[in-house]
Amino acid sequence: MLRILIAVACIELSTFTNAQSKRTTSNQEDANNAEEEHPISMESIQGVAGQRATLPCDIQPREPNDAVSMVLWFKADSREPLYRYDARNRQFGKATTTLWNASHVWGDKATFRASPPAQLTIRDLRESDEGIYRCRVDFRNSPTRNFKVNLTVIVPPAKPIIYDAKRRDMSKLLEAYPEGADLFLVCEVHGGKPRPRVAWFLESRIIDAPSEIRETQGPGGETNLVTITNVTVKGLARNHYHAKLYCKASNTHLIPPSTTAVVIEIHMKPLKVEIIGKDKILSAGKRYETRCQSTGSKPPAVLTWWKASKQLKRTSKNFQEDGTSVSVLQWTPSIEDEGKFLVCRATNPKLQEAGLEDRWKLKVHFAPLVTLKMGSPLNSESIKEGDDVYFECNVKANPRAYKLTWFHEEEELRYNVTAGIVLSDHSLVLQRITRESAGRYTCTAVNVEGRASSNAVNLEVMFAPICKHVRNSTGWRYQNATSPSSSPASSYDAHERVQGASKHETISLVCEVEASPTSVTFYWTFNTSGDLTDIPSTKYSNEGTSSRLDYTPSSDMDYGTLGCWASNLVGPSKQPCLYRVIAAGRPYPLQNCTVHDRTGSSWIRISCVEGYDGGLPQRFVAEVNDQRLESANPYWELELREPTTVALYAVNIKGSSDPVIMEGEALKGVAKFTGESVSSVDMSPILIGLSGTATGLGLIVTGVLMALWRKHAASPAKPKPPPQQQPSIATFAGKGDEEEGNPDLIPTTALTNHLADRKSLRYGSLPRRPRQLEGREMSHDVVEDSDYPRASPNTFYSLQRPHRYSETVIRSAVIQESCI
Repeated sequence: MLRILIAVACIELSTFTNAQSKRTTSNQEDANNAEEEHPISMESIQGVAGQRATLPCDIQPREPNDAVSMVLWFKADSREPLYRYDARNRQFGKATTTLWNASHVWGDKATFRASPPAQLTIRDLRESDEGIYRCRVDFRNSPTRNFKVNLTVIVPPAKPIIYDAKRRDMSKLLEAYPEGADLFLVCEVHGGKPRPRVAWFLESRIIDAPSEIRETQGPGGETNLVTITNVTVKGLARNHYHAKLYCKASNTHLIPPSTTAVVIEIHMKPLKVEIIGKDKILSAGKRYETRCQSTGSKPPAVLTWWKASKQLKRTSKNFQEDGTSVSVLQWTPSIEDEGKFLVCRATNPKLQEAGLEDRWKLKVHFAPLVTLKMGSPLNSESIKEGDDVYFECNVKANPRAYKLTWFHEEEELRYNVTAGIVLSDHSLVLQRITRESAGRYTCTAVNVEGRASSNAVNLEVMFAPICKHVRNSTGWRYQNATSPSSSPASSYDAHERVQGASKHETISLVCEVEASPTSVTFYWTFNTSGDLTDIPSTKYSNEGTSSRLDYTPSSDMDYGTLGCWASNLVGPSKQPCLYRVIAAGRPYPLQNCTVHDRTGSSWIRISCVEGYDGGLPQRFVAEVNDQRLESANPYWELELREPTTVALYAVNIKGSSDPVIMEGEALKGVAKFTGESVSSVDMSPILIGLSGTATGLGLIVTGVLMALWRKHAASPAKPKPPPQQQPSIATFAGKGDEEEGNPDLIPTTALTNHLADRKSLRYGSLPRRPRQLEGREMSHDVVEDSDYPRASPNTFYSLQRPHRYSETVIRSAVIQESCI
C-alpha cells in the first residue's frame, strides 16, 4: 500500500514539474521579447582576477503586495541562464537555487544573496569571467524586470623584480655599497591588464624614473608585456643607511600595488678618530698606555697604530665600547722617537682606502747621549809633545744639557789658560801638551733626565826618552831640561843616582826610560875631571826601554859620572840619566851614644851621633837580645826589665859598622859611650838654652864657610885620617888643622878646589857629584886601607833615605857643646 502511495506522489510531482518548466520557458520567451522592446539600464563593475566581484541586481517589487518569484542570470546574449534563484516554493520557508547547465562557467564560485541589496558574488575571478551580465527578475504580480552589469576583470601585474647592473636579483641578495657611491637598480614588471604603472619610492618619496614596455615571448609562444624602469641614487650618504627603496606596480585601486623593496646597506667611513692625551711629554725607557677611539664607521672601524710608517703590532688591544671603537696601545718610547709621529688609523674593513687617522708628534725627553772624538784634522798616531790637541763632545739630549764636564783619567778638568786647558762650548783644547797629557779623556753631560758619560778617547803622546826618576814636582808637566847640544852642562837640572863601588868591584847600572814610541836606542858616556868619553856598546846591553851597563872601576880615574842617553823617533833625550860612581865602603861606628832612663820606669832612651856613612845611605840598628830594631835616625826607646846588652851599629849596602856595645850597667844611670865609658851629665834648662844658641851660631858659621868655599875654590887635597885612631867630633872641635879632623868633614881646601872644578865644566862635562854629597867624598885610599872595618854579616837591605850630611855636622857640633 505504501509503495502505491509513493508511486502516485512521484507521478504527480513529475507532472507538476513539467508544467512549471513549460510555464517558465514561456515566461522567458515573453521576457526576452519584452527586453527587445524596452532598453535595459547597465552598471559597470570592476573585479580583480583572483579576487571576488559583486554583481548588483534590483529585485525590490514596486507594488506592496508583490514578491520575487525567480531571478535568472545570463551572460551577454546567451539565452541559457548561468544562475537561477527560485522563490516560488515559499511554503517551505526558503527559496530554491538551481544552476542550469553552467557548471563549466562558475561552478560553485557564484553565490546570490536576495536580502537587500541583492547581489551575485563571484569568487576567484578569472579573466574569462569578464563580460556583460543580465539579471532578470520575475515577480508574482508585476512584470519581469531586467538589469545589466558590465563586469571588467583586471589582471594585476606580477611582483616586480629588482636587479642590479649585474642582473642579480636584489630582493634575494643583501648587497652593501660604499659611502658616496652611486646606486643603480632596474625594476621589471611582467603582465598586468590594463598595463601597470611602475614607480620607484625612497621610503615615502617618489623618485622620477623613466619606464618602457617590452614584449617577450612566453613558453607557449604567447606574447607577454614587460614594464621596465631604471633608477640611480647618486652619492649614497649616511641618511641612506638602512633606507628602503621600493618598486611599485599598480593598475587598479581595488588592490594595493604590487611592491618589491630593497634595503640599502652602506659601508660608512669613520667620522672621527682621536688619540687621547696628546699633550703629554714622554720619557725614554718608560712604559705608557695610550688610548685611541673612533666613531661613525659601519661596520665598526679597525684601529691600527703606526710609528714612522711602521705598524706597531702585538702591543695593542681593540674592543667596542658603547658603539665606539677603542684601541689601547702599550709601548715604550725610545730616544729615536723624538720628533716622530705616533699615528692611530681608523679603517672600515670594507673600505680599506678610506681610512681616517690622528697624528701625535712625540716629545720624548731622554738623558744625554754623549759621543767624544778627537778633532778631525788631527792624526791621533802622530801627536807629540808641544802640539795642540782638541776634542769635540757631541751631545744629543732632550731637554738640552745644562752642564758639560771634562775628565782626564777620572780627574775633572777646569778652565786654566796657564796650564793650557781651554774649554769652549762643546770642545776641549789642550795647548802645548806634554807626556802627562796622555791618557783617557771623557766628557759628561747632565740634563733633567739624568747624567751620561761619553766613550773614552785615548790620547797617545809621542815624546823623546826621559829617565823615569827625573820629574818635575808639579806632576802635570815634566821639567823642560835644556838639550846638552845647546847649553853648557852647568844649566842641567838633573838628579843623580849615587852608586858606591870598590876598586875592581863590578856593579850593574840599569837605565830605564819612558818613551813613545818605545823603540829606543841607547849610548853611555863617562865624565871624570871634565873629560867626556863614550863607553863602547859592547859594555852594555839594550832591551826595550832599558839598558844595562856592567861597570868595574879599576883606578881612581874610573870614579865619576856615567850618563845614559836615549833617543827615539821623536828625538834624543833632553838630559841623560846620571849615575855617580863613588868609592864606597862600610859605615863608621856610631859615636857619643847616650842613655837616658825614665825615673820609676823600665823604659830607656838611647841617642847617638852617626859616623861616616861610607859614601852610601845608611840606616841604624839596635839589637837587644834576639830583637832587631831599625831606625832612620840613631835614636831608640827600649823597655829593659833586667840588665842586658844592647848592640848599636850603622849599615849600608856595603855592610855594617863595628857595633857599639852597651852593657847592663846602663840601667844604673845615664852613661855616655865613645869607645870607653864616660859619665854623662843631665842637661839643665840653662844648658838647653846654650845648646840652642850654639846651634844658631853653628848654622851661621857654616853658611859663611860655604859661601867662602864657592867663591875661593882651590885644588882639592885628599884628606888622610889617622890610621888607627877612631875619628870623633871632638877632634874637629879642638883642632884648627883640617888634616887631623873627622873624615866626615871635608877640609876647606878640598871643598874649595872641588867647587873650582865645577865652575870649569862646559858642554859634555857632567857634574862630578850631586850637591847633596858635596864635601862628603871619602878618599879612595881610606877605602883601600887595611885598617878600615870590614863588613859585618848583619847587612841592611833598605838603603833609600834622604842625605843628611850637612845636618849631621851641625847636630854633632851641638851635641859636643852640650857635653862640654
